[in-house]
Amino acid sequence: MGIIQYEELKLRQQEIEVRALVALMRFGRRQDRRMEAEARLCRVAFPETVAEELNDPVIEKWLGEK
Repeated sequence: MGIIQYEELKLRQQEIEVRALVALMRFGRRQDRRMEAEARLCRVAFPETVAEELNDPVIEKWLGEK
């Protein structure tokens, strides 16, 4: 499997995940599941925000990392 095929596969998997999360958010019966789906969609849509949170010194201190 070439690099391009691998990247296409990863993009297709992410597309399927996003569609499933949108469906869960729109038609899910439980409020907590809909909120989890919305949070996951935000992480997919804004990966730079997740990266900033991971590099936050307060979190690093809490985790005990330098």
